[in-house]
Amino acid sequence: MATAIAQPIAGVSANRETEIEVIYPSVAGSFLGVIIGNLMGIAAKVPSAKGIAGTVLLAVQLTLYVVLGTICTPLVLMAYVLNKVLGHSYVLTNRSVQQRSFLGGSMRNQVALSDISDIEITTESGYEFHRVGDLNLQNAQGATLMTITAIPYPERLSQIIFDAREARVQSDDSLATIQARG
Repeated sequence: MATAIAQPIAGVSANRETEIEVIYPSVAGSFLGVIIGNLMGIAAKVPSAKGIAGTVLLAVQLTLYVVLGTICTPLVLMAYVLNKVLGHSYVLTNRSVQQRSFLGGSMRNQVALSDISDIEITTESGYEFHRVGDLNLQNAQGATLMTITAIPYPERLSQIIFDAREARVQSDDSLATIQARG
């Protein structure tokens, strides 16, 4: 019968790394994704108006979306397949942010949560249509430790990383205090 080992702080283990979330980048981060985003962005730039002119402009915009979408379909499929075969994912754990390849799951890069001081959100050309952004994980000196590319809802992920970092720092401080007593 397996029993849990009593821990000084519920849910905190001094020697175990636990996965919090796996993040999959959008195809927007690839070369083909940028081309697709820029092409589809053309339709998004059609101005809007009220009345009959607005109806005509809306019809033009919808027509552009359909035509450009049809043209981009082979590129979208190719970008998706290449992203799944040659791409990578990011794993947020209770100790670090890891970049792992899809094939084999080997770790390409790892940044400890305690090393992250700030997160800068940036966007690239073609990202607006895909509604994604890059997260630049920075240390206290402002150097970029890792860039998490083409992530949907980058503000949400940034907050989750900050929350995980804060929990890690508090847990490490608590464990250090408990160990100093003993």
